[in-house]
Amino acid sequence: MSHAVTNSACPIAPHPLSEVELYAFASNSAQFYLTPHEFDVDLEGTLYSSLPIERNELALGAEAAKSALELKLPPSADLVRHLLASALSGDTTAVTLRIGQRDTWGDIWWLSGTRWMGRVLGVEVADDQARIRCESAQVSLKRIGLRRLYSRKCSHVLYSAACGAGPITADAFVLEVYGRSVDLDGGVPGGVSGSLAGGWLQTPDGARHMIVSDTGSGVELLYSVALEPGTEVLLTAGCDHSTATCAARFNNLDNYGGFPAIPSKNPFSTGVF
Repeated sequence: MSHAVTNSACPIAPHPLSEVELYAFASNSAQFYLTPHEFDVDLEGTLYSSLPIERNELALGAEAAKSALELKLPPSADLVRHLLASALSGDTTAVTLRIGQRDTWGDIWWLSGTRWMGRVLGVEVADDQARIRCESAQVSLKRIGLRRLYSRKCSHVLYSAACGAGPITADAFVLEVYGRSVDLDGGVPGGVSGSLAGGWLQTPDGARHMIVSDTGSGVELLYSVALEPGTEVLLTAGCDHSTATCAARFNNLDNYGGFPAIPSKNPFSTGVF
């Protein structure tokens, strides 16, 4: 069955490309359908929206499906905001790279195959660019053993079901914004003062911005944000994943996911005695 492509600027104009890339991102809470080309692609009612996306080179042949995928895109994209929020909630996002083929007789397209499948490992935002790191599904399936880390500090995602801690929050009003620094009217509220590093600032539209540090008069975010003075925001406390913080801040030591008693002495390098 053939499928038509829709160009939002000129719906009936033919496209010179004979092949397009189509990205599908799906999690428990949201789906995103994107294409790196300058026109939108409509396949059976699913619209792949145009967005400037760059990716690394994938291996050829049978090794292509095993290659890691790294994407570069604008940090203001809704997908980036969703992935940052998912990193805080522990929600996993699957990604599929498909290929659309154009009929030589007209502006008609169809799905000609799947180039790559996997999951998002993480997203980083720096200056005017966001980087999304993805792991192949074949690599995930062939990994031996449990995926949970054996570490001194807790590996649970804060406020996730495995963590079990209740969110510690406080409302505040924006006084002024200087790049990544957000000054708050009256300073950081007492209920969350000194505990916001690793937490987030949530705007009225639901967007979450990770907090790097608590400065007393305000907070420093992971990346720059545009907020008008007087905007009401929700501040949520973070965690450094230590036993001291788990006990004192959240009273949640029964659910602690780390192994603080791991011996620091390695018998393979220092000997047993």
